[in-house]
Amino acid sequence: MFQQKQVAPGARHRRIHAVFSGEWPDRIPIGEQAFASSVAGAILGRSVHVGSTELHYEESLAWLKGEAAHEDFVEQVYQDTIALHRYFDFDIFYLPWRMNARPIRQVDEYTFLYGNPDGDWSLYQFDPASRTYGLVKSSQSWDSCDEVCEYIRRTLKEASSASPTPLVLDPFLERSQRELGNEFVVAGSSGMAIPMKTGWLEATALEPDLIGEWLDLNIRSILAHLEAQKKAGVVLVNGGGDFAFNTGPIYSPVFFKNIMAPRWKKIFDKCRELGLYYIMRSDGNLWPVADSLFGWAKPHAYYECDYDAGMRFDELRSRFPELVLMGNVSCDLMMRGTPQQIRDRITECMRAAAPRIVAATANSILHGTPPENVLALYDAAKSYHG
Repeated sequence: MFQQKQVAPGARHRRIHAVFSGEWPDRIPIGEQAFASSVAGAILGRSVHVGSTELHYEESLAWLKGEAAHEDFVEQVYQDTIALHRYFDFDIFYLPWRMNARPIRQVDEYTFLYGNPDGDWSLYQFDPASRTYGLVKSSQSWDSCDEVCEYIRRTLKEASSASPTPLVLDPFLERSQRELGNEFVVAGSSGMAIPMKTGWLEATALEPDLIGEWLDLNIRSILAHLEAQKKAGVVLVNGGGDFAFNTGPIYSPVFFKNIMAPRWKKIFDKCRELGLYYIMRSDGNLWPVADSLFGWAKPHAYYECDYDAGMRFDELRSRFPELVLMGNVSCDLMMRGTPQQIRDRITECMRAAAPRIVAATANSILHGTPPENVLALYDAAKSYHG
């Protein structure tokens, strides 16, 4: 059991600001962007709703019971998330990833339909064994470059004649910042990614400039949302977007340098202008584009650093001395390793990267992770003094 103690006012904010300034905090800050409800429940000793894609399935079930039941579920998610963060004394408050879509029909016990059956629809299914909920079929296959390019051109045309829509900040984020912003560093959100579908990847090679136009359309909204989050009091943005596997990026380094990097830089520069810290996230081997991304575009931080894909803190720190590094304890090790192996790995990471480090797993606490390994990770981080 963790011994919960009173946290000095502003202590968590001071830790995060120290780390991003390259100064030693009173202890290494900790946080976890996603935490399987099953593991959290085992640790807290009760049923909770805090994270993983299982939460999407549970919320869909709540929708079936009506508006009031759904509101009760969302409130329970909020309170459970607070309890989890206070239990571990997390420094960053991450909102659970919610689907934010109401199903139109339950197909069977584990399958839900979303969207418009006569237009844009998607089918999701829950797997009880892994406790994951994912897309199994949709109206858009994205199998060909032609399909993707037609979609982009249609989207650009519609956007050119559309009336501006009011910007609405996530009510969950607004509430968290308002009620918890003095206690935790509440993480906002902002992402940009090219779908990992065949047609989209073909388009990066055959129609890179058209992809760039589509990204520019997205960036206008992204920059506006960054301004809104800053106005709400957010200081840290959990962003990025997956674009790599263990073998490397899903598109060429040339495409990244010419199309992606300048647009990422626009986002990172906007954050610096606003006084926001931006966390770039992606699993996989990013070394082929590391100089363009971390050396030239320059996000403040890099999360989901994939140890198993070769993204090791010692080499990252050597190449990019000002980059805040987050994660690096692989989910596989968390699930299959021993508590001592977990302590050894996070200590290796802290020795390599401190003080510009936030201790966490390389991605999230997955269903099936032994609670003793979770406790070992955060205990070792809190006990480290350089």
